[in-house]
Amino acid sequence: MSFIGLQTRFSGEQLSSDAAALLPQAHEQLLKIIDQKCVGAEWTGWYDYPKKHGFALADEINRYVDQLDVNYDLVLVIGIGGSYLGTRAVTEALQHSYQGVMRDHHPMVAFAGHHLSETQLVELLELLEKRVPIVNVISKSGTTTEPGVVFRVLRHYMEERFGKEEAARRIVCTTDAKDGALRQVVREEGYASFVIPDDIGGRFSVLTPVGLLPLALLRFDIRALLEGADTIFSELEKASGEHPVLRYAAARTAAFQQGKRVEVLAVSNPKLSHVVEWWKQLFGESEGKQGQGLFPAGLSYTTDLHSLGQYVQDGVRNLIETFLVFERDVPRRHGIEKRIRVPSQASKLDQLGYLEGRFLNEINDAAMKGTMLAHFDGGVPCLQLTVPELNERGLGALFAFFETACGVSAALLQVNPYDQPGVEAYKKNLFALMGKPGTESLGAKLKERL
Repeated sequence: MSFIGLQTRFSGEQLSSDAAALLPQAHEQLLKIIDQKCVGAEWTGWYDYPKKHGFALADEINRYVDQLDVNYDLVLVIGIGGSYLGTRAVTEALQHSYQGVMRDHHPMVAFAGHHLSETQLVELLELLEKRVPIVNVISKSGTTTEPGVVFRVLRHYMEERFGKEEAARRIVCTTDAKDGALRQVVREEGYASFVIPDDIGGRFSVLTPVGLLPLALLRFDIRALLEGADTIFSELEKASGEHPVLRYAAARTAAFQQGKRVEVLAVSNPKLSHVVEWWKQLFGESEGKQGQGLFPAGLSYTTDLHSLGQYVQDGVRNLIETFLVFERDVPRRHGIEKRIRVPSQASKLDQLGYLEGRFLNEINDAAMKGTMLAHFDGGVPCLQLTVPELNERGLGALFAFFETACGVSAALLQVNPYDQPGVEAYKKNLFALMGKPGTESLGAKLKERL
């Protein structure tokens, strides 16, 4: 029995048959990842990371947090792409939606450095004036434009507000072990720091200090996160070709080979929106090369049934849809589950009497099941991933599940899942347009085109 289940009942006979035929290849690619004999093997340090390094690291990080000599009520995470998406996936899923207004044992969290909006940075500085922050800047090189510019602004703010000495105690860096601009800043300023492993790329890094440090600062159970991931890796060590990770990878690949071009990841809880965003980056940057790969899109039901639902039901039949379900998705307050039933009322004008006494989650579950049946009947192959509970353990397992499935499915498409050459195109143009030394010729050409 696998910790995360995969249902393919509504994927269609042809997709099921084609996916089954790919399972031996999928298992072969998994073994290559485990043995570090795959394409990009030098970047597979994420596989089985909890057992190899993660649990010891969690103890080190928790000691650092316990020994901090500053108080804080806000954790500001500066990073882009894989440097922040995993952390945001966990915080959005598990923290109170109105964090900062409804106080709990978690400090407030804010994110910066993942865009260049001046408006949002002004608003962030206004928020910091109302809070006592600690800053975690995450960048392997320290020269990526978005986090680099924002860190320069926020470092100046912290030093102006707290003075250099206290600001240095309130800034912690996650960066390369030896090289890069941010490592040099750490040496010069005496900031605390943690290391981004050399053999793990950003979008596979949520279970390293990239994600574990800010989550520990926010008082999440990072050991449970690693235990969830370890459950999946332990299953895979003993797995036959039928493990859900391999079946999911094979189904995605079979769908692409059949002419599907988009995978929709559908959730029924809006708090999972950044789990979807993390998944989109993972698969989009890993597989979208050489004209290959499903385009990863996300929808939140039932909200999006009243906007894009029409297209999914009745538009171009180039879609496959994966429903992500957490069996226990119930908030707890002080250890007590909080549930809501539809109340009874004398007037029945809203025609909802048949729902009286039902829990909202029960109605939501029926909506998801009804949607899956409707979309399947409309010609969309549907998969369902089922995770036991929405908590740190469940999310850790899901991270490991998707990372491994991504590595396998990219290999089946014969692309390297660990590079991202296409990302460099916009950077070159940005540097040229802003006058970075050495780009003057390109800058002139671009400005003429504009």
